[in-house]
Amino acid sequence: MENPEFSLSAEWQVVIFEVNGKANHAGLSIPGYGLADLSLLGARVVAWTAPSLPKGKRLYFSIQLESPSDALKFLQRPGLLTGEILKQEKACRGWHLTEDAPDFIRKLHVQRSKNPDDMNCVEWIVYALELGGIDIPMDVLTPTELLNWCQEHCQPVNDSA
Repeated sequence: MENPEFSLSAEWQVVIFEVNGKANHAGLSIPGYGLADLSLLGARVVAWTAPSLPKGKRLYFSIQLESPSDALKFLQRPGLLTGEILKQEKACRGWHLTEDAPDFIRKLHVQRSKNPDDMNCVEWIVYALELGGIDIPMDVLTPTELLNWCQEHCQPVNDSA
């Protein structure tokens, strides 16, 4: 989704979605554009009013990008979750909401992938943040790890969607 009527803000928000009290999914809230996330629906930037938003309680953390246009360019590219995650969901519909799903990437990667064709939701948004000028450690791969990083490095924000 491209929204030319808005100038691109450098202040975005990391959004962590909690399911049953556990960080389950992550995305980025981009003012004037909506939610950027990589899910079973693929890579997307959609309005917060769109159908099929991720489930769960939302936790927001403010983050300031040096190069928001570089990050947005990446986020607007087509993409899919890593194939192994898609296989898990295909084998057991609804798997993505289970307690084990958010940490599954740890069975596949020791460090964050920088290959856009081999990422989970966290690797995808962290890669975009890196393109935008944010340095995040290579061992942040899961929603819980990203939540912990945000709690240490970002300012929490009240629900703004």
